[in-house]
Amino acid sequence: MRFRGRRLRYLDPCDNPSLNDRRAIVTEAEFLDRWRKELPAYTAWGKFVAQRLCGAIEATVSPLSLEAFLKIPVKARTKQDDSLLQKAFYREKGYQDPYSEIEDKVGLRFVVLLANDVDKVQEAILSIDDWIAEKARDYLQEQKARPYEFDYQSVHYILRSRLPFRFEEVEIWADLPCEVQVRTLLQHAYSELTHDTIYKPNVQASPALKRAAAKSMALIEATSDYFTAVNDEIEEALAKSKEISRLLDTCYSEWLGVESSEGALQSLLVDHYAKLVSESFESELRKWWSEKSFLREIILQRRKELVTYRLSAILLVYFCVSNFPAMSKRDAPLPDKALAHIYSDLGHSLASS
Repeated sequence: MRFRGRRLRYLDPCDNPSLNDRRAIVTEAEFLDRWRKELPAYTAWGKFVAQRLCGAIEATVSPLSLEAFLKIPVKARTKQDDSLLQKAFYREKGYQDPYSEIEDKVGLRFVVLLANDVDKVQEAILSIDDWIAEKARDYLQEQKARPYEFDYQSVHYILRSRLPFRFEEVEIWADLPCEVQVRTLLQHAYSELTHDTIYKPNVQASPALKRAAAKSMALIEATSDYFTAVNDEIEEALAKSKEISRLLDTCYSEWLGVESSEGALQSLLVDHYAKLVSESFESELRKWWSEKSFLREIILQRRKELVTYRLSAILLVYFCVSNFPAMSKRDAPLPDKALAHIYSDLGHSLASS
């Protein structure tokens, strides 16, 4: 689905420098003149797309942070003048109207760890109504069409603004394109190594070089499959701990009236003590709290100075010490001094338990 030739809709026709000149650009000077006039709109559109997509992705992957999910920071980039001119006039692309046909004048790149994560970014792209999304490249479809080839892999979308609007005091008109690339970290490494040398028409790569690149891509594809399999096993192994952690977060907020913190210690505590609780842990936890709600003030007071009490896992530690005092101290992740306070709060002695 292409949008070239459609009549565009603008907030104010006078604000679009190209509206009154519909003829194809044929000289470098004309190209640069229009590009420099429209550059603020492309810059604003790229920034808007980045903000909207990052927000949608963050909501999708929560409680994982956006910074942890994306392996390279996202930043909208516009092409440099000379790069555009070379693509438009000197790289044998066969453009009839290079300015309109070049769709990556502004672009973003999302780099994630696993192939499954690429799907999450695609879902975010398709969930937003501010643009019309057109898939320009899909490596999975290319694999199906050419199963014996191992080549550059990436998912490309062209996002076109659906309606004219203003963003940060800049007018963005309808059908303004922005290219979004989505790839894994392994695919990105391959692209960075080879794309400027093997996949450019002005470079004559030797058969040996192409063969070496194909073998590299085959290895990357196999490694990606192994990574996904390992991740699936990890997720299955951690499923119970993650479910318990979500429950603890909810209860901490509900019972203490404040949000809990996150961090490696949370996972360490939950993973260690999860093996002591039963399948009916939620009902047991709520019943236990109804009898131990005096702990609320203790936790609220200590959380001001001690990070352990800002974690929702502290509820699990108290629960296990209360119900399994002897087992709760074995190989405990917390030091004895910290555990001693918890045992004392519940009327137990760490030494004699």
